[in-house]
Amino acid sequence: MTKEDAYKTAYIREKKARQLAEKLLEDKSRQLYENVLNLEGVVAELKTTQAQLIQSEKMSSLGQLTAGIAHEINNPIAYSYSNLFYLSENITEFFKLDKIIQDNLPLKDNVDSMLQQYQSMRKEIDADYLITDIPSLLADTIEGVERVKNIVNNLKKISYKGDEAFTAFSINDCIKECIKVSANEIKYSMSINLELSDCGDVMGQPYDLNQVFINLFMNASHACSAHGILTITTTQEQDNVIIYVQDNGRGISEENILKIFDPFYTSKPVGEGTGLGLPISHGIIEKHHGTITVTSEVGVGTCFKISLPLASPPIN
Repeated sequence: MTKEDAYKTAYIREKKARQLAEKLLEDKSRQLYENVLNLEGVVAELKTTQAQLIQSEKMSSLGQLTAGIAHEINNPIAYSYSNLFYLSENITEFFKLDKIIQDNLPLKDNVDSMLQQYQSMRKEIDADYLITDIPSLLADTIEGVERVKNIVNNLKKISYKGDEAFTAFSINDCIKECIKVSANEIKYSMSINLELSDCGDVMGQPYDLNQVFINLFMNASHACSAHGILTITTTQEQDNVIIYVQDNGRGISEENILKIFDPFYTSKPVGEGTGLGLPISHGIIEKHHGTITVTSEVGVGTCFKISLPLASPPIN
């Protein structure tokens, strides 16, 4: 083989090797591109599933709250309706009294007859009693409507999402609003002890943190008997606001406490818990650059500790 033939053979061999490498690279690139597309699809599905699970947990918490809220709203509405019905029946009697006067006013010589009819009608409808009773009924009705109005306003405050931007707000105010709403559900199983100290504002989304606190309050209620105590404490430690949510309920075993933030883990009976409340709460606290931990003792109770950074750290 001549030198020229050897060079030609080497060139052809190198060209084939390069073409093979290019084809392999093209195949790998195409495969990589398809894998990226598949991963993007999987990520999109996971995000959708996550959003659905979060919404499911929100609806579960809302469903638990709704039972207590419906009871609280139903009572004032029931007696307000009864009062208004009673007033509507008796107001017509006063219209009759007024009609007696109006009909007889033009008849100047008929005063005695008019007074007789008037006194007779007053006695028949027991006007003296109605005059003393109606103001009380109206006051009770107004109070009932005010109670419903306050409940609705509290719900609006804790459910208002606003925009996605973080804002500075008082964690104490956030806790108080959540207590107002949760109290309708938990007041039958426990008393509430607030120990809120003067703390600086935190930076975050009140709507999301409302979900965390309501979930913790509801869990505490479910863990307690009819004489439970829920103690909520806030304090400031250096650059953080610390929140303790403590109950004297049945507690959590050492084995289960390791799984408490795992998705779908729940100690509640089937159908009564999604197992997502605490994992979602954990994620919300992490999004706020904070931490959430738990300590518990069976038969003694459970304490959640949340640490959130101050919106404006103190100047040393």
